[in-house]
Amino acid sequence: MKLYLLTLISFLILCSFLSMAQNYEIKFDTLSASGWFGGDNRPGQQRNVAVAQSVFIEEPITLESFAFYFTAPFDYAFNGTGTGHDVLLKLHIRDSLGTILQANQVFVGDTFYGGWITWSNINLDLTDAGKYIFSAYLVGGYDSNMVYSGQGCDQFAGYLGGERYSKYVTNDQEAETWGDWSPHTWDSDFWLTGTLIATSVDDPEILKEFSLLQNYPNPFNPETIIKYAIGSNQFVTLKVYDVLGNEVATLVNEEIQAGSHTVIFDASNLSSGIYFYKLTSGSFGATKKMTLLK
Repeated sequence: MKLYLLTLISFLILCSFLSMAQNYEIKFDTLSASGWFGGDNRPGQQRNVAVAQSVFIEEPITLESFAFYFTAPFDYAFNGTGTGHDVLLKLHIRDSLGTILQANQVFVGDTFYGGWITWSNINLDLTDAGKYIFSAYLVGGYDSNMVYSGQGCDQFAGYLGGERYSKYVTNDQEAETWGDWSPHTWDSDFWLTGTLIATSVDDPEILKEFSLLQNYPNPFNPETIIKYAIGSNQFVTLKVYDVLGNEVATLVNEEIQAGSHTVIFDASNLSSGIYFYKLTSGSFGATKKMTLLK
């Protein structure tokens, strides 16, 4: 009986923990152009165009999936039948310097005629918030089966958290080497999902310095919770701005005691959209993005 109760309690604790897990998602799908992706068997064009997109991830997460959008089937460059072909796409998840953290592959069948292609079950802990680079190429795209597609892009570079890169390669190894990829003026359409890695604002290690956590829930309507911590008594300001940099709310503007603090932001009087909240305390400053959906 005791063993049963212990098992039940453990199960309930686990369920409670899982229910507290916060999903994380960035989806950029402003499709206004199609960029070349994959092989090219035209005379003098023996190449495989690989692409990459840097993404700013605001909180430590366990990355679960990543997707690029493709606008057409994978086909021979001069195949007039419009028949699709099987392909193998390889994704590299890189840090901000281009060092490969993990590689994942996905098989795309000949019935694919455009849409999201997703590398799932990644399960990679990205413990540091910041910029990560996602690069993809068509495995063997330089050989006799020169297949290609179009990658969904925004030609107006509407994603402000990173940039697109491209590279001509003649073998798979060149696609895996970073350093000579060229920045591109467009942004790639991408979609990533994950789960926030729990970070306690009451952790003594965090309280040694200043910190600003991601608001929760996010997206939100109309209220959201913002947590922050300061390591010593300081005058603190916490303000909210719209995408044009206009101040829309002042949440904190006073002397605050050292420790962890929670603020509830009510956006009932604001329109749906992206906002930024900025914490300033002495020489410390931090800004994070949040989304209001009504």
